[in-house]
Amino acid sequence: MHPTASCSAAEPAPAGHGHLLKQKIRLASGELFLALDRFWSQADVAARYPELLFHIHCVVRATVPAMETARRNAEARSPADPVATAMAAYLARHIPEELHHDDWLLDDLESLGVARETVLRRVPSPAAAALVGSLYYWALHAHPVAWMGYAAVTEGHPPSADYLVSVMRRTGLPQEGFRTYLKHAQLDPHHSREMYAALDAMPLTREQSSLLGVVAFQTIHHVAGLFAALTGPQPPHTAA
Repeated sequence: MHPTASCSAAEPAPAGHGHLLKQKIRLASGELFLALDRFWSQADVAARYPELLFHIHCVVRATVPAMETARRNAEARSPADPVATAMAAYLARHIPEELHHDDWLLDDLESLGVARETVLRRVPSPAAAALVGSLYYWALHAHPVAWMGYAAVTEGHPPSADYLVSVMRRTGLPQEGFRTYLKHAQLDPHHSREMYAALDAMPLTREQSSLLGVVAFQTIHHVAGLFAALTGPQPPHTAA
């Protein structure tokens, strides 16, 4: 969910499950990049940016619980399922890296004049519920490796720090409002490398490989919808 992809994004090896998933995402990302471009090119993006952070917070506050759900399901399937065993180990390593990112977003919103209590009191975004809710379904009722299809989209397009700086200059918004985005510009390349390396090491079945693509395509659609909902003639809803 970043404004533009960094050219430093990790490239998987030219073979394996990670490379195949990356190619599928590239082919299907037109809808997402169009929605991103439309949002960030709006003349009043400064007024809409806090509402974007609210929507992202709605997603990010559910990230660790969703990962924990996938990890528990993976552990329950182990050791009879080697992919589940690998997923349980991967998630156990990765979950601590995702802790408190929702608090980062609350800090960013406070720097933009939106109180934490206001954010937490609001009804969560339906777009966020659809995005994360579908992940719960795939991780519980298909296979926990579904998490990788989701993360390949949400973490697989690291932000360009240069682009973020250009947005700050164009809008006059303070750097403090972009701390989470800027941190992910540094963190996501590492996460992406680790994720694709883990995928390449897993003995995925044909069905599991197909599942990754289905989840990635659905994630692209939901993220694009989230940005599209914040684009258009209606003023954004951001309560101070």
